[in-house]
Amino acid sequence: MIGDLEHYRGLVEKCSHCALCEAVCPVYLEDMLETHVARARVDIIYQTLYKKSMPVTPRVREIIDRCLLCTSCTQDCGGAVPVHEIIITARAALYGGRRRNPLRDYFTRTMMAKRGIKGFPAFMLAAAQKLHVAPEGFPHVSLRTFDSLYHGSYPPTGKKRAKVAYFTGCATNTMDVETGVAVMKVLGHNGIEVVIPDKLMCCGIPALGEGDITTAQKMVRNNVAILAEQEVDAIIVDCTSCGMMLRSETAKLLPADDPLLAKAVALSPKVFEVTDYLNTIGLAVEPGPLAESFTYHVPCHRGWTPTLNEAPLQLLASIPGLRYSAMEEPEKCCGAGGAFFMDYSDLSRGIRKRKLDDITGTGVAVLISQCPGCRSDLSAGLGKGWKTAHPVTLLRRAYGL
Repeated sequence: MIGDLEHYRGLVEKCSHCALCEAVCPVYLEDMLETHVARARVDIIYQTLYKKSMPVTPRVREIIDRCLLCTSCTQDCGGAVPVHEIIITARAALYGGRRRNPLRDYFTRTMMAKRGIKGFPAFMLAAAQKLHVAPEGFPHVSLRTFDSLYHGSYPPTGKKRAKVAYFTGCATNTMDVETGVAVMKVLGHNGIEVVIPDKLMCCGIPALGEGDITTAQKMVRNNVAILAEQEVDAIIVDCTSCGMMLRSETAKLLPADDPLLAKAVALSPKVFEVTDYLNTIGLAVEPGPLAESFTYHVPCHRGWTPTLNEAPLQLLASIPGLRYSAMEEPEKCCGAGGAFFMDYSDLSRGIRKRKLDDITGTGVAVLISQCPGCRSDLSAGLGKGWKTAHPVTLLRRAYGL
């Protein structure tokens, strides 16, 4: 179980220090400090929290904190060591879910329970962004939320092919409503009935990144109980981080005797990112032409289904006239990493600079990605003249919806 040190002891000891993680760690590639490679982080965790042969110094905490949790090392590890889960568990042991200052911890937990920034906090953030005093790269909030527009069940146009539940994350609900609307319209246009379950909370990944296991468990227990009652063919997300959380991490947060564990395990294979789902079942309606060029940033939280990595490009290939211009390294991290871009801004901006150079080198002005955090941070770096969007928004435009 994530958060249980003893559960990961064997996996920590399994690390062979082969250094494959050096080639994929965005933090190491930017600052070139060996202590920031996954193998070094894992060894430091082993020495301090397991063997207790080293003291937990401020530098040890910094090494464990200066990780984006991008999962690149986990995905590249030949020994299948879940490095990101080990780091989350170490943060839980070090901080007990109180890694930040109390005010920020409270704000994060409140935002997660409400599935985004709403009410007076949303108004204040919107004002701060207009006055250019909000953190660079922080997503713009919408004062009209997705859940104020859509709730309940929505029948498809034409013959019904499937029925899905749509899990809208915090970003879509309060910061990127346009993506949620596009998902609803495109699914309905393709014969898919969409249910918006009531009383869902955040997927839990922000708390998980902080090592706040208690809050993450609260979120997943609420969501599993609701989603398990939905009689649907699939559970759809538009955010790859939400999808990874629901499909790969949720069951790992529940103890063996938790009555919801079996339901969480049963839900896992039903979770799909929207382009992956549409690409899997096929489009019912052929899209119209779209004379544009775009490039694609692959989110770090990828690969949690066998077909997810290829799905957006395969799906968009069905749009006549739409041209894809590939980056040199489309899977490289953008450096945002949840709150990482605020906590380690210089390091984050250095990582982002590499990505921006790759993006602008494609010669196009449209960037797509399924991660709202990536889109927001990259949009701030790209500036005016660029359009960043979820892949499904291009499909919506091709349909003329």
